[in-house]
Amino acid sequence: MRTQHNSGAPTGTDDLTAAAQVAVALHALRDGAGTPPIDPSFELAERTFGRQVPGFERHSATAWRTALGRAEARRGERRRTRGLGWLSTALVGGEINAATVVEIGCEKVRVSRLWCGADDGLPDTTLLFEAEWNGDHADVPDGSRKTRETPETRAGENRIGHLFAIARGIRTSEDIGDAVDRALRSAPLPRPAPARTSEPLVVVVRAAEWTAVEDAAARVDALRPAILWLRLPVGWPRHGPVDLLDGAPLRRALWFVATRVDGSTGAVDLARTPLFPAGSTSAGPGSADGQPPVAEVRVARPPSAGAPARHSAFVVTARPADEPADWLPVRADRVVLPVGAQTTLRYRLDAPGRMGLLFDGAHDPETTPWHLVVRHLPRRLYAPQPVDLVVAVETAGRRGDGEAQLADRLKRAQAVISATDAAVPDAHALRVGLIGYRDHRPLAGPGDRTPIHYSAGLRDAEAAARLLADWQHSPLHHDFATGLEHVPDELHTWHRQWRPDSLRVLLVVGARPPHPYGRPPQAVRRRARVRVCPDRFDWESSLAVLRHQQELRCLALVDPPDWMAEDAEPLVAEWARRAWTHFGRQGFFTVGDSPERVVETLLSSTRRSGDGTPPPMLVGAAGPSESWLAHPSSWTA
Repeated sequence: MRTQHNSGAPTGTDDLTAAAQVAVALHALRDGAGTPPIDPSFELAERTFGRQVPGFERHSATAWRTALGRAEARRGERRRTRGLGWLSTALVGGEINAATVVEIGCEKVRVSRLWCGADDGLPDTTLLFEAEWNGDHADVPDGSRKTRETPETRAGENRIGHLFAIARGIRTSEDIGDAVDRALRSAPLPRPAPARTSEPLVVVVRAAEWTAVEDAAARVDALRPAILWLRLPVGWPRHGPVDLLDGAPLRRALWFVATRVDGSTGAVDLARTPLFPAGSTSAGPGSADGQPPVAEVRVARPPSAGAPARHSAFVVTARPADEPADWLPVRADRVVLPVGAQTTLRYRLDAPGRMGLLFDGAHDPETTPWHLVVRHLPRRLYAPQPVDLVVAVETAGRRGDGEAQLADRLKRAQAVISATDAAVPDAHALRVGLIGYRDHRPLAGPGDRTPIHYSAGLRDAEAAARLLADWQHSPLHHDFATGLEHVPDELHTWHRQWRPDSLRVLLVVGARPPHPYGRPPQAVRRRARVRVCPDRFDWESSLAVLRHQQELRCLALVDPPDWMAEDAEPLVAEWARRAWTHFGRQGFFTVGDSPERVVETLLSSTRRSGDGTPPPMLVGAAGPSESWLAHPSSWTA
């Protein structure tokens, strides 16, 4: 005769209490971290349990919330973690090599091998077997169907029916034990039981408040050799039983890694500071109310970091005498750090091999392997290359919206200047020159005045920004071209302003291309003529001389006019595209491109190191130097 069990609930458990227990279990079995609190809505509960609990709608919302509160309060109250401390210390300390862990839940069984790595001492697990044990779901009381049945809703109802049958006592421990035993027959369990000092068998029942499941596990003959039985709350960790060692002590210290650059010699050193010493522990299953420890570290952008402003933050495990190439990463992130200011990164030790980054700034996972970071870290940096940037802005605009068009161009130009200033590490490395060009007035004739009506030599970025704010728009006289062809000729007079060994960049911010030197294209849909430059400037040859003799880099940031579309003025559009390939030789951008993307291209050749490798990817060390353990640049990767 079978013995009926009541799943750990008080004698006389009613359907409402059983449904609340199932609701709490379903919430605990959800995947993913940061699961929101359980929804106490009575309408949701009625849709969920209407079939299992006939007349569910006759209960009140107050009664449901009360039952749900009791079920949440009881979750895990029957947990048993005695012996978990021994398992943690035995694995971390090397007393046992590994453990075979059998997990039994309300729906599944799983067999895994749990051990600690020989190199890093961090917990790891290998899945050996996993299966559902529930088989055919038990019959449950019929009720009125609230929704049209589909395969998905039927599967959900079967799952709820299975859990409800256990919570209500419809399924007995014998019935469940037989199902678990059948599921484990093909599992790779150790037979006979190994010695305590090799790989013992550990049973974890993840259903601490479900007595029928607990009793069923004890009936399975294959599990009787286990030397340790644990009861934990309902749940099914996605990564296996590694959570059993969440409270284990660290075998090795966890270090934060950064770079230190000698300001006088440019030598790059790796440095590390301890976050959590060996022996540190976090809150594990045995200490539900414990709070994991938090450590802080001060960092800054490296002094020669260029754009973009993302750098790697690595936490590694290592012994004090280990070389950097032998350090083992535990967590790696890419963080965005402000220019010229120190930042605090906070790390929370959730488990020996799992940490949380508490940082309000932008960050995402770092995918670059540690050995590549070490390999590409330069041994020495030289002073950053100075940048001489000339920004040429088209000031002409149509009547009525010309001021708005110029304001947009000046805003884009200012955004690029600001982003460049932020990305250049040395405050004195960037100088900015300004050129404003307009249409020819009148359009033809040898006596036409030059379209260059603003010209300001190289100066600091703030002074250039103040000048830009005072610029006024000029009228538009021609649809298809403007006086851009005069800019290269103007730049030939600037050769004495360039600094030796500087990066020289021309950034054109405008809409229309320059006038052609000869043989203008034909406008086929508009009656306006395409004219040649009245001064007959051969701007293509003039720009080529600047590129080759003065090493000028040419970038263009363009807001194309409507006739640039293929079906508008194809011949003129083809001419415009060819012209922009000259002024945008090193980079052509449109209004949809971010200033940071423009700057990344602009500064692509300023990142210099002693051995030709990329700049340091790691964040820079900040705070007292005595808190960092330095590894001189003589280290080998």
